[in-house]
Amino acid sequence: MLAACSTESSETQTDEVQDISVENVANEESESLEEGSSEKSIQETNDFSFNQPEAPYVPESMEDVLTYPVGEFALVDPSESEEFQDVLAELPILGEEATSEEIRTYIIHLSTLTSPAYPDPRLLANRWEQLSFLAPNEEGELGPEEKELNVEILLDASGSMRDEVDGIDKMTLAREAIQGFVEELPDQANVALRVYGHVGESPEKSCEGIDRVYDLQPYEESSFTRAIDGVMANGWTPLAKAIEVTSNDYRNGSEDATNMVLVVSDGMDTCGGDPVQAVKDLSELNVTPLISIIGFDVPANEQQQLREMAQASGSAFATVNDQAQLRAELDRSAELAKAWMMFQTDARVEIEATRTEQAVEIMDERVKWRLLTQDERLYMVDLVKYLNDIDKVAPVHTIEIWDILLERQQAAYDIGEEVYDELYNANEENREQMREKIDELVNEKTE
Repeated sequence: MLAACSTESSETQTDEVQDISVENVANEESESLEEGSSEKSIQETNDFSFNQPEAPYVPESMEDVLTYPVGEFALVDPSESEEFQDVLAELPILGEEATSEEIRTYIIHLSTLTSPAYPDPRLLANRWEQLSFLAPNEEGELGPEEKELNVEILLDASGSMRDEVDGIDKMTLAREAIQGFVEELPDQANVALRVYGHVGESPEKSCEGIDRVYDLQPYEESSFTRAIDGVMANGWTPLAKAIEVTSNDYRNGSEDATNMVLVVSDGMDTCGGDPVQAVKDLSELNVTPLISIIGFDVPANEQQQLREMAQASGSAFATVNDQAQLRAELDRSAELAKAWMMFQTDARVEIEATRTEQAVEIMDERVKWRLLTQDERLYMVDLVKYLNDIDKVAPVHTIEIWDILLERQQAAYDIGEEVYDELYNANEENREQMREKIDELVNEKTE
């Protein structure tokens, strides 16, 4: 009840923030237009043509929002990125004589450079499905209590893992988080650690450099610590190859065991492989592994491949930006491992606890969706002001541009409200109907 009240309060505040910010920004921007329009005059309209995204700028369904390209400079402040400044400097001039069609085309192009990644509720549901064994079957019996639990971690050790988050390199943060994760696993669990990208001599060697540094066996602290501490970030990212090698290990595995595979990566495959197909093949093995994909400080425009991997394989997926978030996501997997080892009496309690947790997750993601619609529009407002200052966009178009931005925000906001409201209600229905309901909601066109 406390969680529900807290969430409801957050929703109300979000709506109020949205209404207030739209009104205030409109007033401030109108004043700015009046002051600046007489001072600037851009007489020339360059001819320009841009590749249009496949999804419409003003979405009609959640699928339209989710398939819209995530920008290379998603919500990046141009004053803090020389690379982005150079890209913007190459844009043609949107002069005073530009037509409404040219203005809209220009704004759509800007959005393909800067649009953020919106959360996909289908990936949220993938994690829930991993707990579906807790629900009674047709005979009213609960899922099996497996005798063997195997957990394999695939750790990205490519050169980008040397980059720092909060002053500490990502490899150090990942090592510490993974060590804490394996310590929380049930005593009965077997653990394996596989690293990829840790060979940096050349692209050829790095893309083949995939090693199990801790073979599948019961967790032994000193041995595991030596293995993971010896991993250094060096080369490229053979993500697909690492998954393929893992598949070969499990291809002849026991069907009586529960097999969990956790992928921790800070970017997409850079060795020319197809990790989407690789993880799909892994998910279809007779051992039916539970797969979780965690993107650690992944650039927004590189997250799409990881999302597609999760969607193709029915995997759980999450992006994390710091060590605390990484630990929290690994804790989810540890809890899942513990749940698989539960006695049936405990599982009955877990069913209701899981349903409550899902309700909170739905509301949290709903608030995130709301804030993203607002952040994206306000960011574009500031970006247009920047382009106005560098004489790329004539001030006379400002109001028309704001209307276009607000049109996208309102459509995306309304879609999120409808889908997450229905999703929350679906959580109260039969668990087996959840996946069908989500797919229906995501692809449904708004009226």
